[in-house]
Amino acid sequence: MARWGDVVENPMTGERVTFLETAGETNGELLRFEYVLPPRFSIPEHVHPRQEERHEILSGTLRGRVAGRERDYGEGERAIGPPGVPHAWRDPSEDRELRIVSELRPALHLEALIEVGFELAGNLKADRKKALKLLPRMIMLADEAKHEFYLTAVPRPARGAFSALLGALGYVVGRLGYDTHPPR
Repeated sequence: MARWGDVVENPMTGERVTFLETAGETNGELLRFEYVLPPRFSIPEHVHPRQEERHEILSGTLRGRVAGRERDYGEGERAIGPPGVPHAWRDPSEDRELRIVSELRPALHLEALIEVGFELAGNLKADRKKALKLLPRMIMLADEAKHEFYLTAVPRPARGAFSALLGALGYVVGRLGYDTHPPR
């Protein structure tokens, strides 16, 4: 479980997150973190049915598309992805990192997905056996979070089939004794 000041990095993508307010510290109301995105990094169009996503730009340019409208946000500006509205984000720069402060309300499972996902990516790069040990935890987290966001490019029938598969895998992994949040 993340704490204020914890830093996690994804060595495969170059993303870096510094936790500023965690779900545990805000009773699940808010997840707030500084997010550094490498040049040309994109987050594909997605929807959070119950979460609001906000970004304040610290340096660089955030190119956002919200409800089909695209625009650039510069230093000091804020971009918002309202609940239920498709949105996508990217760093359009060829050579400059983008630094933003991101907030999600309520926090839901995103904090754990970031932590486990980045750790899994690091282990895939460095130690595949260790990565396999994290995979059951990632399956359980993905199952728990499967209704919290979805990619708009994935057709609804495919999302439904994937959700059912995650449910079945999550059940099996849970019966094997795995937990989503092992002790720190």
